[in-house]
Amino acid sequence: TDHPAMTLGYIGLGAMGAPKATRLVNWPGGLIVYDVRADVLAPFAEAGATVARGIADVAAADLISITVLDDAQVREVVTELAGHAAPGTVIAIHSTISDTTAEELALQLAPNGIHVIDAPVSGGEIGAVDGTLSTMVGGDAAALEHVRPLLAAMGHADRITHVGPEG
Repeated sequence: TDHPAMTLGYIGLGAMGAPKATRLVNWPGGLIVYDVRADVLAPFAEAGATVARGIADVAAADLISITVLDDAQVREVVTELAGHAAPGTVIAIHSTISDTTAEELALQLAPNGIHVIDAPVSGGEIGAVDGTLSTMVGGDAAALEHVRPLLAAMGHADRITHVGPEG
């Protein structure tokens, strides 16, 4: 299913995040990117993505992908997004984090109508560049369907596996 009206947000443009986000620059609904390192943002601006001034700006997106370093950074980013995101927003966490972090964040944001899915990928940096990543998804089945076109654009449509609830 195509969702051209959805705006995508991407936070974390490192070794894994940058190639995944690069595959999304021509997304029909537009792409908003942010990273704490300003130097990695220029290629995205040149490619036509909107460069956010901060995490709060990315919260305007309908679907938000996060690929940051660790549990602490994921908590910090998701907590800031939660203060600005609209009900119905889906946040996909691609970082490798503990199962309890994903569960806690999902429970914390559910009352605001914000869905958090745990969507780690395998395939490494090469898979991110080639678009051959496999994605294991923990979270609400309806939220997964909402975010499936995004996951398929970043990785491999046939390699998206729903493994159950968050965590």
